[in-house]
Amino acid sequence: MATPFARLGQLKQEPSASTSSNVVPEVPPFSLDKERYDQNTYLGRYRRMLDIVDPRTLLYTNAEIETARSLLNTFRSNPKSLPTTTTDEQLWHAKKLVNAAIHPDTNEFIPRQFRMSGFVPFNGPVIVGALVAKTTPTALFFHWMNQTHNALVNYNNRNASNYIPMETFAQGYLAAVSSAMGVTFGLRTVIPKVLKPARAAVVMRFTGLPSVMTAAALNVTLMRRGELETGIVLVDDAGREYGSSKVAAEKALKEMIFSRIVLPFSTFCFPPLVASIIESKTTLMKGRPRVSLAINASLLVLGFGFGLPAAIAIFPQNGTISVDELEPEFRELVDDNGKRIEMLQYNKGL
Repeated sequence: MATPFARLGQLKQEPSASTSSNVVPEVPPFSLDKERYDQNTYLGRYRRMLDIVDPRTLLYTNAEIETARSLLNTFRSNPKSLPTTTTDEQLWHAKKLVNAAIHPDTNEFIPRQFRMSGFVPFNGPVIVGALVAKTTPTALFFHWMNQTHNALVNYNNRNASNYIPMETFAQGYLAAVSSAMGVTFGLRTVIPKVLKPARAAVVMRFTGLPSVMTAAALNVTLMRRGELETGIVLVDDAGREYGSSKVAAEKALKEMIFSRIVLPFSTFCFPPLVASIIESKTTLMKGRPRVSLAINASLLVLGFGFGLPAAIAIFPQNGTISVDELEPEFRELVDDNGKRIEMLQYNKGL
């Protein structure tokens, strides 16, 4: 008879650790508090982000995600009460579904179009529109749509335990929209005047890159500038809090800005670059708008699908910092054994 968690077990099961004492199991023992992949390595962080942005999680119904949450709650309260057929793979998959769909602070469902896993399918068509736009008004419209969707994703995935006034979100949104549209308008106005038509047509494809990079940097700075005044919480390996640090907040903000600046290269540089090469070397796209659209869309999905997790994985979400780099009050901390604490951790965010 099928269990309530049957669909959670439809993944391929890997050999258990008992099959060989010399082989590290592909599926590690499940933990609610730890990550499946090693976050001290770039590959581990990249694989974690692939799980977070996996659009297949959108296909699961709310009822199925509630079933996954029930499975995790049962594991938390009494692991021995789980069905004997429950595997580590099922538990990791349940955690993946819950993390993708349910806000960790409010415990409410995030609308599908504003989940991180919905970024590619919902924002992808908007970026395609921005890439293939032939006129300035069309480009401005799609950049407005892009920044609006980004703002709604940021809001729905915000840290709800750290109150941020609505006016702060509004300021970040207006700065992102105005900068993206301003840079786009400026470049699309100037480029045709200083370059020959053939060269201008190629360069115009890349105007979205500086537009989005500027908007991303401004948005993150405005949204999180309050942390520079209040600091962010520092914890040790056990999760014990030691207060807030402005130095750590500045480090986290710099890492966030760098990641957001790198991210647009996968969507506003890679697709138009490859499309330009295809157009210059072949006749595949000439006079064929549908083929051109299909190629641009395919390149975007490829760049977005792999570039988004690649950019966010540059830095660990939970960063570390030496106490010697922090404010004086953190430099003489000791643990329960009286040993000086050398490193502390902070949550950078996504």
